[in-house]
Amino acid sequence: MYPHDAWEVLSPRLSRERKQKMEKVASQRTNYLRLIIQDVHNQHNISACLRSAEAFGIQNVHVVSLDHTFKVSGAARGVKNWLSIHQHDSIEECASTLHHLGFDIAAGMPAQNSVSLEDMKLEKPLAVLFGNEHAGVSPQWEQHIDCYFTIPMSGVVESLNISVSAAITMQHMSQKAKTRGEAFFLNADEQNALLGHWVCKHIPRWELEYKHYKSKLASNVR
Repeated sequence: MYPHDAWEVLSPRLSRERKQKMEKVASQRTNYLRLIIQDVHNQHNISACLRSAEAFGIQNVHVVSLDHTFKVSGAARGVKNWLSIHQHDSIEECASTLHHLGFDIAAGMPAQNSVSLEDMKLEKPLAVLFGNEHAGVSPQWEQHIDCYFTIPMSGVVESLNISVSAAITMQHMSQKAKTRGEAFFLNADEQNALLGHWVCKHIPRWELEYKHYKSKLASNVR
């Protein structure tokens, strides 16, 4: 945990341009949508999924690793620092965590009752799930999934790479969810907490910097 006033204390350490950029990005972040990826092995796919989540303002990504250790490649390490990544060792743990937080879970895969991505409802917070590149979503998810969806396609071969599917879904759902207004974006307290998290992660030896700037603020008050 970082200090609740980390942003207030440490933001003077940043250039004006950097500070304004971080504040603008935080103001566009959402916790209304989340991404779940299960056993995605290819480092390019992992990197692309994380980059798409960050690009479309989706702050929280849940990673379920059943048969391998989750690793972020060098290409994705920069974007990883701007995301909140939650790692789970089991499907049950991930699903129960999200349901407890009030999220429905929607799986991107064909099923008897699948709906088109364009017809997906956003009446409550939603976590979109994508599975392994070859095996897809594990059958263990079945009891936890609230709805299934597919991406409309017109080609002869109706399949897309997982990172492409995730990107299309996040872009479409984020634009649709923004119509909910304030409910979509982080509130002021959430933005401040996120900014504090970011500034601490991006300032080397932030603890020393925090003590230094905290003492300066205290002396200015006297």
